[in-house]
Amino acid sequence: MNKIKRILKQIIDFFKGIRVSTIYKLVGIALLFAILFWVYTTWKSNQEFSKKTQADTYINGKVTNKGEDYIIVEDEDKNEYYIPNTNTEDIPIGSDVNAVVEEKIEEPNTNQKEENEKTTEETEEQPQPPKTITSSNVTVTNEKTENKNADAEVISYFQETDKEIENTSLKEEIKTRFISVVDFLFYDGTIKGYKLDDLSSKAKLQILKIALSIDSKIEKYFPGYKETITSTTGKIYTGLKTKIVESYLKVTTKICNYDPDTCNQAKQDFQDMKKAFSITWELIKDLASSGIANLKDWYEIFSGKTN
Repeated sequence: MNKIKRILKQIIDFFKGIRVSTIYKLVGIALLFAILFWVYTTWKSNQEFSKKTQADTYINGKVTNKGEDYIIVEDEDKNEYYIPNTNTEDIPIGSDVNAVVEEKIEEPNTNQKEENEKTTEETEEQPQPPKTITSSNVTVTNEKTENKNADAEVISYFQETDKEIENTSLKEEIKTRFISVVDFLFYDGTIKGYKLDDLSSKAKLQILKIALSIDSKIEKYFPGYKETITSTTGKIYTGLKTKIVESYLKVTTKICNYDPDTCNQAKQDFQDMKKAFSITWELIKDLASSGIANLKDWYEIFSGKTN
C-alpha cells in the first residue's frame, strides 16, 4: 500500500514540475503535425481527383482500326475505345490521337462480359467490345501518313498474286509472292512496306478471303511446293487453309462487336468461301476445340446469320 502511495506521489510531482509554457509547446507541436497531415491528405486527394477528371475528359491513344465513320483507339493501358461519327479519311491507322470525351463512356455489355468471365478458365480469352465514347473533337497528335494507302496497296498485291498464279511464265515470281503473302499474314512480314496491323479489319477480311484462293491455286499449279519451302525455311507453309479460316473467324467475331455492316458482309462472304473451298462445320468445331466460347459466334458466321 505504501509502495502505491509513493508511485502516485511521484506521478503527481512529475506533473507539478511541468511548466505551463511547456504544455503550450507540446500542444503547438501536436497542432502543427495535425495541420501538416491535413494539408498532405488534401493535396493527395486533389491530385487523384485531377488525374481521374483528366482521364474522364480526354482519351489519348493509337488508332488500331477504322471504318467509314468511326475509329478504334487503344490507350497505353490497352483499353479500346470506339469513337463514332469521325472523319476517318485524315486519320491513318497507327496515328496517335487525342479525343475530348463529351459523353460518359459506355461499358461493354454486362451479360457478355460475365459470360466471357465464366469461360475464361477453360477457354481462350474472348475479344471484349471496345467502350463507346462520343467526341466531336478528335485531334491527330502524330499522323502516320505512310499508312494512308495501306489498305488499297496490300489488297491490290493480293489480287494481282491471285490473278497471276495461272500464268506459268511467272513461276518464280509467283512462288516469291506466295511466300510474301504467308509471311505477311502469319510471320510479321511486310508487303510494300506495310504490316498486317497497318490494315483496317475490313481490308484484313478481304485479303484473307483472297489468301484462301491463292493457297488453293498453289496446291493446284505447284504441288509439293509448300512442303519444299517448309523443309528449307524453317517456317510452316502447309495447313494454311485452317490458319486462314481461323484468322477470318477471329477478325469477324471482333468486328461484329461494333460494325454491323462489315460484320454482315463478312458473314455473307463466308458463305461463298464455304462453297468454293469446302469449309465444313467439322473444321470449325476443330478450330474451336480450344475455345468453346468461340463456337456460338463462329456458328453464326458459318451459318450466315446476320444482325
